[in-house]
Amino acid sequence: MPKLNVKVQKDNNEIKYIAALRKNTNMSMIDIKNKLNNNEYILSCDLLDVDELVELKKNIEILLNVGAKVDFYEDDRQVSKEFLDNLIESHYDTERYLEEIDNNIIDEN
Repeated sequence: MPKLNVKVQKDNNEIKYIAALRKNTNMSMIDIKNKLNNNEYILSCDLLDVDELVELKKNIEILLNVGAKVDFYEDDRQVSKEFLDNLIESHYDTERYLEEIDNNIIDEN
């Protein structure tokens, strides 16, 4: 299953990032701290699940608001934040398209 992963660049504000993530995710403080210290992916979600992507975006915005610098990875390939935004919009476009097709089929009957 393809994943979108997020790393937080290490700096002197890790306590802010731990507090923000602890408040908005179900990760423990120890897990967050270990991931930050080991330069591991701090957040991850399924690229095919729009609800997970929206939740990931919300958590990224929280991190950015407390000054974090984040890096995005599609599996292990670095991508931009715009990739996430475009992916979410693409999912919504597909949903709208499918609804339109369903409505057209219903109208024809």
